[in-house]
Amino acid sequence: MNISLPRVSCAVLLLAGGCAAPGTVPEPETGRSTPARPAPSVSVTRSPDPVPRCIDGLEISVGEGDAASGLRVVGLQLRNCGGKPYRIKGYPELSILDEDRKPLDVRVLRGIGEVTALPPWEVQPKQETLAPGESVRALLAWRNLTTDAETVAVGEFVSVAAGAGQSRHLLALHIDAGNTGKVAISPWISGT
Repeated sequence: MNISLPRVSCAVLLLAGGCAAPGTVPEPETGRSTPARPAPSVSVTRSPDPVPRCIDGLEISVGEGDAASGLRVVGLQLRNCGGKPYRIKGYPELSILDEDRKPLDVRVLRGIGEVTALPPWEVQPKQETLAPGESVRALLAWRNLTTDAETVAVGEFVSVAAGAGQSRHLLALHIDAGNTGKVAISPWISGT
């Protein structure tokens, strides 16, 4: 099952400050902060091979990203890389890490409504069963807002698990949440 980020109408993106072709990140205007930089996922132990690892039958990777006027959205993909069906319900468990892979004091909100309004992603978690090779996605959203230059937190990695108590995957992802102190995550969903 191939799932991509929802196509957000250009009207919504124009209100947010820009519109770009699917799969691209709008160029920042002069004086604006830099866009999110989705990077290939990496294994927990650094490896020159950027291909995501299958850990306990699951593979988590960073998908496409968009940035406009301080709003950042990046897709996360969970793929069943094992040999039997996998049931999942809920939100990814994640923490934001600095360049030294130490946790940052950033709250992870369940549901993206406090950060942005993207109706396809504003849903309640529901049970999904993934056959081998099938995927679900979640949307990670934050705003780059800086009102106090002394307390800016910038993450370079996220530690992600499919759910509570599951194995963690380390992904390279630049998160410039300014001093908002929060990011928001949607539940795992299919069909977006």
